[in-house]
Amino acid sequence: MSSNVKQGGLLSSKDLLTVFSRGIHLNGMNDYPAQMHSGYTYAMIPALKKIYKDDKEKRVDAYRRHMTEYFNVTPYVSGLPMGVTLALEEQNAQSDDFDTNAVTGVKTALMGPLSAIGDTVFHSTLRVIAVSVSIDLCMQGSIAGAVLFFLIFNIPQLITRWWTLKMGYSMGTRFLEDAASTGIMDKISYAASVIGLAAIGAMTATNVALTTPITFGGAGGTDPTALQGLLDTVMPKMLPLLLVLACYWLLGKKKVNVVVLLIGLIVVGVALALCGIIG
Repeated sequence: MSSNVKQGGLLSSKDLLTVFSRGIHLNGMNDYPAQMHSGYTYAMIPALKKIYKDDKEKRVDAYRRHMTEYFNVTPYVSGLPMGVTLALEEQNAQSDDFDTNAVTGVKTALMGPLSAIGDTVFHSTLRVIAVSVSIDLCMQGSIAGAVLFFLIFNIPQLITRWWTLKMGYSMGTRFLEDAASTGIMDKISYAASVIGLAAIGAMTATNVALTTPITFGGAGGTDPTALQGLLDTVMPKMLPLLLVLACYWLLGKKKVNVVVLLIGLIVVGVALALCGIIG
C-alpha cells in the first residue's frame, strides 16, 4: 500500500494506517462521563497534527473538542466516524468560518445507528458463529479451537475497522446524505438482526443439551412411554429452546444479573437431575 496514495484529501494511506492502528486501543481508557473520548482522541492525534500543521490554535481546539465530547460506539465500526470527522477537520483547517458543531453533530448522528449494526453483526452474530464453530474443538482439549475463534472473529473486525475508516474519510459528509436518502443503515441493521437470530437458533439446537428421562405408563407388561420422545414428535430440541428463551426473558425483562443467573442454572440443574427430572 503506497504511502503517497491520497484518499481525497490531505491524509495519505500511511496517515490513515496510523489512525487505524491507534484506533484498536479505542476501549483502552474508557470512563463513565465520556466513554471512548480518550481512545478516540488518541487515534486522531497524528492526523490532526498533519491537518493543523500550521495552525496551533485550531489544532489545540480539535484536541479539546474530541477529548471533552462524549463518544460511544461498537469499536469495530468506529472507523467510519473517525474518517468522516477527519474530513470535516480538514474543511475546518481550510476555512475560517467553518462551524465546528458539525463535527460533533456527525459523531452524535453516527453513534446510534452504527452501534445497532455493529452490536448485531459482531457481538450477536459473528461471535456466536465463532463460538459454535470452535467450541467442539475446545471441548476436545485442542488449542485449535481457541485459534480458530481468534481468527474467525478478528479477521473480519480488523478488515471492517480499516475499510470503514477509508470509506468515511473519502466520502466525508456525503456518506450521511447517501445513508439518509437510501435508508441503507436501517436495511443493514434489519438484515444483521435476522442473521443473528438464525445463528443463535442454530447454536441453541447444536450446543444446548437438555433432555428428560421421565417415563409413564408401562403397566400390564407394556413398554413405558418416554416423555422426551413425545416432546421430540411435537418439536425437536424443545427443551433447549425453552431454556434459552427463559434465560433471555430473565436477562431482558427481569434484569437478572448474569452471575446470579449462572449460579441459579447450576443449582436448579443439579436439583432437577438428582430428582430424575432432567437428564
